[in-house]
Amino acid sequence: MAAPKNPERFGILAIEPGVRAGHMWTALYAAFVNIGLATTVAVMTPYVLSANLGVPLDRQGSVLGILNLVNEVALLFVFGLAGALADRVGRRAVYAIGFLATAAGYLLFPLATNIWDLSLYKVVYAIGIGATTGMLSTILADYVKARDRGKIVALSGILNGLGVVILALAIGKLPAVFVGQGMDERTAGQAALAIAAALCLVSAAVMWLGLKPGVAARTVERPKLSAQLGVGVAAAKSNPRIVLAYASAFVARGDLAIVGAYAIAWGKKAALENGASLADALDQGRIPFIVAQSAALLWPVVIALMIDKAHRLTALAACMLLGAVGYLATMFIDDPLSKAALPLFVLLGVGQISAFIGSQALIGKEAPEEGRGAVIGFFNLCGAFGILVLGTLGGVLFDVISPASPFVLVGILNAAVGFGCIYLRLKEAKSPVGQEA
Repeated sequence: MAAPKNPERFGILAIEPGVRAGHMWTALYAAFVNIGLATTVAVMTPYVLSANLGVPLDRQGSVLGILNLVNEVALLFVFGLAGALADRVGRRAVYAIGFLATAAGYLLFPLATNIWDLSLYKVVYAIGIGATTGMLSTILADYVKARDRGKIVALSGILNGLGVVILALAIGKLPAVFVGQGMDERTAGQAALAIAAALCLVSAAVMWLGLKPGVAARTVERPKLSAQLGVGVAAAKSNPRIVLAYASAFVARGDLAIVGAYAIAWGKKAALENGASLADALDQGRIPFIVAQSAALLWPVVIALMIDKAHRLTALAACMLLGAVGYLATMFIDDPLSKAALPLFVLLGVGQISAFIGSQALIGKEAPEEGRGAVIGFFNLCGAFGILVLGTLGGVLFDVISPASPFVLVGILNAAVGFGCIYLRLKEAKSPVGQEA
């Protein structure tokens, strides 16, 4: 007689009591579609700026910076509210509402007639994305037992990357397809974003029907902002490794904002300057972004093996310096759409994900047991501030100096953190504490 299946296993994962296979399949679907749909706005915004608003190419970087600022300020408010609401009404309700708000943002986005409209619609979009991305990490923590959290984080990371690449390929291609069928460029953009909105509506239904109903018995610790600031600063004063972790969060999260916002804008700008139509320019302009994200898809496995065996400071130094090489290599790109540029965008993708993973690994080890939630909360605040500053400043540099300059700025900051890690590692090596990983 066959042994009964363990109701608290899902493949290689140990799951919490009451979590069923359907709940886990829904969570994995969320991991695939969540970040992919969030990235769609980065793919389509440069198109909307040209097709709807007629923003000149030499001003689009600055406008992208403003929109990034609006988005991140809204997200800072939404994350906390979504988490608190999820503890009261349940994860699936907040997740479904988040996808509905994202759908509304995508439907409104191509109707904008000026920057103020677009900024307002970006807030609607940010409400949705803030709710959905916040819930993704929450349900994974709810569903999978602590000993297998590393496995589910790695699996969800791979699904995130696949979602970004596949949805960026598919939705970014649609305007060119629709224009080829006779639509004007503005209507083609509206139709493409309507399809993205439809995917959000489907996802809202999947979340409502597939996630575990009710309110979780075990809620995630959500320290107040004042507590995060106080405990976070105190931890940095007592441990210089945490200072470097905060600095790496500022840079590494900014890395992600720069690649998402400006790689596509750079490719589209180059295509338009080479004589492509707007729809074809978007189609071609996705290439640098897709190449970078594809390179970042499987690289985490390599980096994870290195981090597990190396001293955490050494590992972060290697990750940040690899990021520096990837970003600084963009100085040598004349045409982002040329074949010669593709290996450099591969290096960019590898550097981007290396810096992100290295920063997460260091704070995961150094955050003290007492006040851990507050220290990690402060770490995340540093990351959000990095997106605000680098995403906004990058737009100005994109217009005023060159499309490569936002990447060069981030490369310099990656190098600074990397050399800071080397300095502290050498300093600690002279004391017994320095022998610890």
